[in-house]
Amino acid sequence: MIGRVLWVGVSAVVLATWWVRDGPLWALIAAIGTLAVTAPAAFDLGARGARRSLRRAAAKRGLDLPPDPSVERLVLDRDGYLVTGMRVSEVESLRAGHERDLRWFAGALEHHATHRVGRAIARLSTRGRVTDVLEDSTVGISGIVDKHPVRVGAPRWIGIDTATDPISTTVAVEVDDRPLGVIRLVDEIADSAAPGVQRLREIGIGCTLATRTTREKAEHVAAQVGIDDVRAPGSPEEVSAELNAAGVHAAVLPLPDGPADLRLVAEAYALARDLPVRIRRSRRLALVGSITAGLVVATAPSLAVIRGG
Repeated sequence: MIGRVLWVGVSAVVLATWWVRDGPLWALIAAIGTLAVTAPAAFDLGARGARRSLRRAAAKRGLDLPPDPSVERLVLDRDGYLVTGMRVSEVESLRAGHERDLRWFAGALEHHATHRVGRAIARLSTRGRVTDVLEDSTVGISGIVDKHPVRVGAPRWIGIDTATDPISTTVAVEVDDRPLGVIRLVDEIADSAAPGVQRLREIGIGCTLATRTTREKAEHVAAQVGIDDVRAPGSPEEVSAELNAAGVHAAVLPLPDGPADLRLVAEAYALARDLPVRIRRSRRLALVGSITAGLVVATAPSLAVIRGG
């Protein structure tokens, strides 16, 4: 701040001196030249111009510039950027010919669920006439669907003994107090996840998946999107602290409010990493302007003398 005040003050003195000595034209030339040649002010303006240009470019693309673009590794959870929810991978009825009933009753009831497993199962059918809904986050959901009592939840709650799969989530369905079958679900991978991870890798940023789910499920997601470093179970904040303690410059990618495009994150980092190049370019232009203005200032007295002669 002091440097800029001094910069303007010196130029004002030059302007006044030349005005008295040789009139307004040469006074203006000398003052402008002094403003340009009294670096580092010109360099400071070059850097400021580069930052403004960067912010305008980011706003035009709808990008949020990262606070620290120099990170070596981003630590992120599976939700939001990598996984957008769950999808049904298998519907298995215990009795032949009852798969349609299984889909209908489970889907109708799960329209009233708040969990992402329920939202995925709800896609199996339209809404029915559902009453007396009770949801327990530890076991599942129950209710009356078209006058039939229905329960959907953990197999042990329904009383079904089924083989466990480390990759999928299995829920059982009961209708009229009789087990009807099971539904298996897997994570739904975002279409933008793999291209986003690849783009980050291209600009020199690695990705670490840190999530509180099981390691098998985390590794399954990581394999599909191209992430080679998996830390599970664990939180991104804890893993980021461990990486930084080990000498790796890491940062946590904040969890978005909903499904988000990892490619936009990568483009924001790529744009932010371009700032040093923009600053060097702006400073070179400022330096050229400073030299030119300096020559004008240096020759102005001689020209004034010649003109006076």
